Formats: sequence, C-alpha cells, structure tokens
Amino acid sequence: MERVQLSSPDIHGELTANWWDEINESAKWQDGIFFTLCGAYALVSAVALIQLIRIELRVPEYGWTTQKVFHLLNFIVNG
Repeated sequence: MERVQLSSPDIHGELTANWWDEINESAKWQDGIFFTLCGAYALVSAVALIQLIRIELRVPEYGWTTQKVFHLLNFIVNG
C-alpha cells in the first residue's frame, strides 16, 4: 500500500501566517476593527436603554424587575 498525503505541506500555513501578519501590522485594519466594535457596543447599549425606557413607561407600577435590571446593566456595561 502506498501512503497518500492529504494536505499540502507549508503552502496553506504560510499563506495564513502572511495574511494574519499583514492584518496584525496594519493600523487601518486595527482602527477599522476598533471602530466596528465600538459601534456594535454602542448599538447594544442604545437598544438596552430604549428597552428600559419602554418597559418603564408601559408598566411603572412594578418597580425594579429582573428585566429592568438586566437592561440597565447592559446599558451600563456596554455604554
């Protein structure tokens, strides 16, 4: 029986390493990823605040429920 190699030796690993090094050393990529994450966290924070206000306006008589605390903490942590 003859052994068959299923993967190419260093071609795939070298391409992946070069791609990662290029992105890792690029200030534009890092700034883009940073601002994308900032936008995502701001969106989550805004939605949590809107939900908290919406719930409080609809049922103010219940006080601080678990759901309200959850949205408040999401707003604080992500904001």
